[in-house]
Amino acid sequence: MSKYEPGRRNVKLSKKEAHRFKDLGDMGEFLAELLLGENGFEDIRNLNGDVTNFPFADFYAVKDGVEYIITVKTRNRYENSGKINSRYKLGDTDAKLRKVLSEPAFSDYRKCIPAWMAISMEAKTFDAYWGLISELTNRRGIAMTETARKRYICLAKAHPHPFNYKDFLNVYET
Repeated sequence: MSKYEPGRRNVKLSKKEAHRFKDLGDMGEFLAELLLGENGFEDIRNLNGDVTNFPFADFYAVKDGVEYIITVKTRNRYENSGKINSRYKLGDTDAKLRKVLSEPAFSDYRKCIPAWMAISMEAKTFDAYWGLISELTNRRGIAMTETARKRYICLAKAHPHPFNYKDFLNVYET
């Protein structure tokens, strides 16, 4: 049973909910890889294929000669309450980036610019936005309000997806 309570910051997930979150993340990474290619990025590499739970980033990609490491956050556009999901958490971005910059195993990525992609899922479509971590007002999350989204690069708007919405719909047991 979930320990979800409205307003509670740390939610203990049931195995079913944890599996749903993982599936949503996997769907987002699938879409992100396609979107990067469609939007002129080259040499796209899924970093989680190289290192399980690569710190901070999910992808490495190059655009216009600039190298990026990109974290992907995929969420339902709306919360259970019907309100827009206004912030996609990144966690302690600075600590994750310090790990990439300090560990010898990740030295190939030290010259990369940290970036993010946010994928906002709805029943039949999704939107995707991209930007640099350095441009976020709060480096612990990506603001997804209407005003904030206007500042980001839009990679996809109302783009159809092939997934079953029931598989990633927010459902918490109480």
